[in-house]
Amino acid sequence: MKSQSHRTNLRNTNISEAGFTIMQVLITVALIAVVSAFALMAVGSARASMRLTGSTRELAGYLEKARTNAVRRNGTSVITILDANSYSVTMDFDSNGSTETRTIRLQNGVTFASGIGISANFDWRGRITGQIRFELVNDRGMRNSINLSGSGDVTIGSEIFEDSEIGDVTLNSDPSDQVVNMGEPPVSTASPSPAEVPATSPSPSPAPVADASPSPTSSPAASPSTSPSPSGSPTASPSQTASPTSSATPPVCVLAAPSTLTLPKNGSPKTISVVTITNASNTLLTATKSGDISNITPGSTTVTGNGTISYTITYANGENKTGSVTISSACGNKTINISVQ
Repeated sequence: MKSQSHRTNLRNTNISEAGFTIMQVLITVALIAVVSAFALMAVGSARASMRLTGSTRELAGYLEKARTNAVRRNGTSVITILDANSYSVTMDFDSNGSTETRTIRLQNGVTFASGIGISANFDWRGRITGQIRFELVNDRGMRNSINLSGSGDVTIGSEIFEDSEIGDVTLNSDPSDQVVNMGEPPVSTASPSPAEVPATSPSPSPAPVADASPSPTSSPAASPSTSPSPSGSPTASPSQTASPTSSATPPVCVLAAPSTLTLPKNGSPKTISVVTITNASNTLLTATKSGDISNITPGSTTVTGNGTISYTITYANGENKTGSVTISSACGNKTINISVQ
């Protein structure tokens, strides 16, 4: 009996040392489940945050690109929020002189919380009409904001350049698209003053002549006689002649223009104001073209006085285009060699 009891206790001891109890297993599984749940929540939150940050930075990057593209092309670029998940970008993506529109979608779980339907229209100076705020939110409730100031500055988050903090600046609302060559010296339009040469030749010639010839005759006779006979004949004939003569030589007509000019490859048609004329008197100017220049207007114009003549030229878009414009007149001829880059 004792031997049997000993074997039973030994078997129970071996069973208890061989594994875990049910309670231990349940507790372990519960702990693993809790830790895994927290880990999955953290990973999901991190992924959602990364998608939100990526979408925000992508939109901010397109805003910067659109602004730079508008300034480079001397034109306009537009970004429009289409709906809660997408926006369109209109600009010159390929740098070929023509704009195209592309639709960009936000990453999964990211939507626009505000700004839907708003357009950012960048003008040739990279500015917009007023300050715009875009707000993005992900499926975890996290938010990011993009602020676009009226001057075109793009900021993310709490850093904002408020337009109200910038003083009013008067800008030119009607900018000129004319190309002016700054390398030519200014042409003076001051008319020379006529040379006035006074010629005064006073010639006073007083010629007094006094001829006094006393001829006393004395005789020892009783009756002396003295007969002085002075005769004076002064003659004064002053002669003063002032004859100022003014002879103004008419100024010579001069035609000026640069010998070379470089124009943008995507700027046709372009108005140039580099031809000047001084002292013109009903002078006819004729313009001709050659090379890749397909048209020039006006073909002829008549000028009187001083001024600058503007010509509008048309050429094909693209680089490495060359041509020339020749201006002919009675004042001289000028040829402008034009290259397109």
